[in-house]
Amino acid sequence: MKPTEKHISFLDPIRGLALLSVFLYHSVAATFGTFELGWTGFLHDLNVSRSFLAILPATLGWLGVAIFFVVSGFCIHLSHERSRQKGFQVFFLRRFFRIYPPYLLALCFFAFVFPPTRLDFSSHLHRAHTEFAYSLLTLSTHLLLVHSLVEFLSCSINGSFWSIAVEVQLYALYPLLLWVVSRLGWRGALLLTGIVEGVMRGMMGTTMAFLPSFDIPGWFALSPLIFWFSWAIGAALADAYLKGERLPFRTFPLWLWPMLTLGCYCVLPLYAFCFMLAALSSATFIAYLLAKPAPALPSRGAFGWLFKHLSWAGTVSYSAYLIHQPLVDLVPQLAGRFFPGVTLPALVLYGLCLLSWFPILGLSYLLYRWVELPSIAWGKGVIARRELSIKEVPLADAAAVEPS
Repeated sequence: MKPTEKHISFLDPIRGLALLSVFLYHSVAATFGTFELGWTGFLHDLNVSRSFLAILPATLGWLGVAIFFVVSGFCIHLSHERSRQKGFQVFFLRRFFRIYPPYLLALCFFAFVFPPTRLDFSSHLHRAHTEFAYSLLTLSTHLLLVHSLVEFLSCSINGSFWSIAVEVQLYALYPLLLWVVSRLGWRGALLLTGIVEGVMRGMMGTTMAFLPSFDIPGWFALSPLIFWFSWAIGAALADAYLKGERLPFRTFPLWLWPMLTLGCYCVLPLYAFCFMLAALSSATFIAYLLAKPAPALPSRGAFGWLFKHLSWAGTVSYSAYLIHQPLVDLVPQLAGRFFPGVTLPALVLYGLCLLSWFPILGLSYLLYRWVELPSIAWGKGVIARRELSIKEVPLADAAAVEPS
């Protein structure tokens, strides 16, 4: 594809696929009460129900977050480099209006309105001070997007919010990444970030394998540094694409990183490397598509419908990501009310969770249409007025000293 193309069409279905993967993963937890297999020694414990084994591939759906991070790094750097306004003030303003208003609305809904996740600020309950303090701490850390760094808060209110916090923290690291690139080049920057992330993941894997009773603190397990390389490879790919240079990761076969990801998934000391390898899989696939003159996009038949659906899902993926998990978790409770006294088979309940995909996407479109798009337009207006005021200041100063 040519670097001059404004919209890279295949990124939307990739986002949609990432969203679907995460949705399938969260549906597993809503149905079975656990996200994945346990461990027996260094290997997965397969002593589980046949129903769980039937949906076992969905337990890998958390790797969809790795796809999101690579696409994010790619799009953020692409947008920043194409922009005529290179200052980081404009960069952070643009990011704020793109991310924060929809997030704030979703946060307020789940923190104050939605009964299963609502925080308790009441003053008349027993242990009122403890409940109030916990709720205040939870809300304030979420508002500041630092809750991911506190272990017992990282998945509170809405379990998906941890990755939004990490994403914003990676935005904060973006100027540092560009500074490193200015000194070491992209190859050196990827080497540095790869060492940082690799060492941290190695430490986490070793701890999980040999110190299973040790709780890895949130500031380490969900530090933006442990995702830095996985995000930076998207930015490096965008930079090479814009400059018409040789695309990184293009020479690797498409099967290599996925096979290594599956291998690490099966062995506890290597499990922590799955995210990094899934990110490399995503970057390699994107590089492969970018290298094509014009990828042929399916438009007919079942595969064409699926492609169009994933493209649409990718368009509203941020809104869907913000709201889907608590709504999926609600499905088993609703099933219990509609079928009182009946224990539904696990696969039937999982199927009901999957059906919630469609109403969730419908709600996501409303959030996208009424909040995301107006927020983006609002941000553009703020930036335009800021640029106009900057241009007018020198003219005003010149007029003030001009002789009459």
